[in-house]
Amino acid sequence: MNNPSSTPPSSGTSSWGQVLGSAVVAAIGFGFAVYRYIQFSGAASGIRLSRLERPIYRLAGKWGLIVIFLIMGIWGAYATLKHFRQLKK
Repeated sequence: MNNPSSTPPSSGTSSWGQVLGSAVVAAIGFGFAVYRYIQFSGAASGIRLSRLERPIYRLAGKWGLIVIFLIMGIWGAYATLKHFRQLKK
């Protein structure tokens, strides 16, 4: 049952994969926030929202959708810094 060779890493350790993954999340969040801002301001043609974005857009409007992507980017940047600092310890 308890195989010591397959124990998960402790919560205090990080890997370069976690740093890279959270950096990708931050880039996607900030990128989509900028893209949607340009799209909603009229500089881009036509609004085409994904299946995930449609209910958020209906509930919160265009600024709510942009804020959600900004929060995603901020969280990704925070997680990147956190993992990087743990990796350097």
